Amino acid sequence: MSLDEAQTKIYVERTQRSRQLWETTRELIPTGHAGGMGAFAPHPIVVEHGKGCWLWDVDGNRYLDLRLGDWVLIHGHSDEDIRAAVHEQMGKMVQVGAPEWDLGHRMATLLVERTPSIEQVRFFVSGTDANACAIRLARGFTGRRKIAKAIGGYHGTSDPLVAGRSVLRGPDDILPLGVPPQAADEIVEFPYNDPDGAEEVLRRHGDQIAVLLVEPVMTAAGMIAATGDFLRRLRSVTEELGIVLVFDEVVTYPIAYGGAQTYFGVDPDLTTMGKAIGGGLPVSAVGGRRELMQLLEPDPSGERAAMSVMATFGGNSACLAAGIACLTKLTREAHTELAARGDRVRSHIDELGVRYGIPLHATGLGHLIGIHWGERVVDYDTRLRDDRDKVRNINLALDNLGYYQTFTGLFLLSTAIGDQEIDGFLGAFERSLQVLGYAD
Repeated sequence: MSLDEAQTKIYVERTQRSRQLWETTRELIPTGHAGGMGAFAPHPIVVEHGKGCWLWDVDGNRYLDLRLGDWVLIHGHSDEDIRAAVHEQMGKMVQVGAPEWDLGHRMATLLVERTPSIEQVRFFVSGTDANACAIRLARGFTGRRKIAKAIGGYHGTSDPLVAGRSVLRGPDDILPLGVPPQAADEIVEFPYNDPDGAEEVLRRHGDQIAVLLVEPVMTAAGMIAATGDFLRRLRSVTEELGIVLVFDEVVTYPIAYGGAQTYFGVDPDLTTMGKAIGGGLPVSAVGGRRELMQLLEPDPSGERAAMSVMATFGGNSACLAAGIACLTKLTREAHTELAARGDRVRSHIDELGVRYGIPLHATGLGHLIGIHWGERVVDYDTRLRDDRDKVRNINLALDNLGYYQTFTGLFLLSTAIGDQEIDGFLGAFERSLQVLGYAD
């Protein structure tokens, strides 16, 4: 990685206390981040507080937040409605082992009403939890073992799901350290946005594949949107071969009212959701066809389900209260406004590439935005040919101008961001190109 010297110097000078506190924390916590997500060069900022679409670091710098708590805060920081709902629930109960009335039913109702493919729901804590449950349901339903996933797709941190090719590692690094070799034997990889290539793989291995997991937008790989033709082909082939189709909408669910699946008009068998549906608190869910979800239903006579899945904090009362408040505010109109602002950002970035004669372009859907430097990114292979140094330096320059993101070229919009903030971001984006000498 080669960072611009001038921009690095500015960054270091304006975040000296962040560096000091980060290094102190690293003595106790690897990466210096309690959650351990991502690495930042030359060092991360240390955040003190946030409100609405803004963040403040310990050095007193203010940023427009385009990271959203790792893609969670769809209504921004400290939303008053979500805060009030959690505060009220804290006075009633936070966690209970028995079924509670109201919260689970209300949250499930919101998801079922929005999403035509979902008939029943089960709650968990993380996206990894939800995807692990979906895989187990599919295996139990089909009697098969293997998992099909797109090359470059990310679906959490369980052993089989981190096996295979990923932009988070080198192209030849199929197994992360600590993952047993047999994890790779469970995986069948197919090309993204290649209907014919994907179908050929599925037909070749179809009698062994229990489940196909796919993101309607490959998010960690660069906010790469699927084509409708690709998703429709996956639907028809999996249906023919008896493979359970799972849309991983842990990140993409806020793209449209009812998720990316309603945007594309393709109904999966199961859907996994997380991140934004919890309003900033940890909630994830698996939802789908009743005949699949009923594997979790205890036998009335034996009180034992065909499949046992435990989640102590799945359906935590305070988290569900936050999720209900969050989804209630995420109206059709809110989705329309988010999508329009996302379209505006992507179009403007593409226009900058044309105007300056540089291979800069944007990807994504709805509130999800990725930037790339190179040929048009449509899958894992084209993403590997991206000039990541250019992207990281744009991120660095944006950070110095007060726009916070992941440093990997990924940006998200919240409902707290308005047109004025979008104007500021687009102006800063062009200034970043100019100060780096990328645009004359």
